[in-house]
Amino acid sequence: MEFTNNNANLWIPWKISYFYFGTPVFPQAGDKYIFKTKKPFFTGDYFSIKTKSSRTDLGIAKNQLSNISVVPNPYVGYASWEPKTIYATGRGDRKIDFTNLPQKCTIRIYTISGALVKTLEKESSAANGALSWNLVSEDGTDVAYGLYIYHVDAPGVGTHIGKFALIK
Repeated sequence: MEFTNNNANLWIPWKISYFYFGTPVFPQAGDKYIFKTKKPFFTGDYFSIKTKSSRTDLGIAKNQLSNISVVPNPYVGYASWEPKTIYATGRGDRKIDFTNLPQKCTIRIYTISGALVKTLEKESSAANGALSWNLVSEDGTDVAYGLYIYHVDAPGVGTHIGKFALIK
């Protein structure tokens, strides 16, 4: 946003930031914003506000696919953030996280021999770039230790292939 004083042909830049706490409520068509200031105005002063809608730069998005990773990698028996079991023995729920994911994508997890183990779908806000997997196959059984290959397919952006290991 810029403030213009027509009389002096003076441009003073302003920066307005939008902060939110918790779940964001994004602007919708028809929303109204009130701008208040304590600065006195002169005759002929005015504000000109220009906005741009959000967009995805496909070139940048494609380059950022290489940032996708799995944590922890390798997964060794359990991760410190996993909840503990309420029973005297055994372990709680297990999981790994895929991070730096695009807003919409499909993750396919394969064994090293190429057998499909699990398909995960992600469609969430751009601010949420992670997806958890509970280490359970499509058949509902716990997966075995070993090396796994994952394939991320982001429609309109591209693909990424990576690997991770499970050590039990």
